[in-house]
Amino acid sequence: MMHKRLFFSAALLFIVIIAAGCGGYSNPNQDIEAASGSPITADINQAAQQETDDDALVLRLGHQTPEETNYHRASLRFKQLVEEKTNGEVRIDIYPFRELGTDRELLESMQFGTIDLGMISGPPVSGFAPEAAVLDLPYLFEDWDHVNAFLESDVLKEHNNLTEAANIKTLGTMARGYRHITTSKGPILTPDDLNGVTLRVIESPVYVDAYEALGASPQSMNFGDAYTALEQGAIDGQENTIDIVYDENVYEVNNHVSKTGVNFAFGFLMASKDRFESWPEDVQQAIMEASEEALAKTNAENEVNEEKYEEVLLEEGMEIHEVDTGPFQEQVEGVYEEWIDKHGSDMLRDIQALAE
Repeated sequence: MMHKRLFFSAALLFIVIIAAGCGGYSNPNQDIEAASGSPITADINQAAQQETDDDALVLRLGHQTPEETNYHRASLRFKQLVEEKTNGEVRIDIYPFRELGTDRELLESMQFGTIDLGMISGPPVSGFAPEAAVLDLPYLFEDWDHVNAFLESDVLKEHNNLTEAANIKTLGTMARGYRHITTSKGPILTPDDLNGVTLRVIESPVYVDAYEALGASPQSMNFGDAYTALEQGAIDGQENTIDIVYDENVYEVNNHVSKTGVNFAFGFLMASKDRFESWPEDVQQAIMEASEEALAKTNAENEVNEEKYEEVLLEEGMEIHEVDTGPFQEQVEGVYEEWIDKHGSDMLRDIQALAE
């Protein structure tokens, strides 16, 4: 009995620590409009609000972005489909905008089974499955056709399996788009323009290596801290997909977008592996099917929406600059050599071959 009490006390203390760690992050869009107010959104919010019985299996899903984003739209679609496929026997409760923590905290919580599901940015996954960072390599994907070939390939399935050893199950993959550089001091048209530029990059060693090779001074941090740093002038710029530049109000603190496209960004719908395997088989099947359907529709939207987001950023006063990426690609070749030395070339070559 004493051992049980000690175990319960330790478990309770762990949960309290995790909960405390999820707080304290600033939201730059504290008074942000509802999703229906975004110029680019899907009319799925109302459909996703379904009545469920009190005895439904309730699963919590967290993500770190505002409700206007493709993260939230994909989550709402997933919620709607799961609840339909299970006839309301499963309910998905969504917690957006870092309510349950940043990507890394969400991954940790899934790993230890304290939350069920997360819609996660790709690069932070490298802290849990280092080989998954192959998708972070600069200029890996030639265009959206190459990305779509990857999404339909066996290589994707192999990549998704990399997180299993960390007790995290990857349910599906969201193709978000190319990441570009935003700055306030002027455009980035050549690698020389990055010399001495302090740039926030997403939390991935490969991103840091790439931007160091390009001559920048990369600062790896979560976006909640990045917005404040940009606002206060502590950093010069950041890199992100064009939709996040709008949805996170980057146009308020930077006025140039340089279309460097150094990386292609992915997101992953993920689950605690332990929790997933504890659910009935029909629930597991419904969740896998819902993930595939929700992300397929969101991926198709994301490809189209890149141009639409450029239009709304121009309306907000940003200047958008086309960039010859050839000199940038030449300067990051050493990042590939380092990757192959550490992780081998098998998956990398398989992904590259999909462009042929």
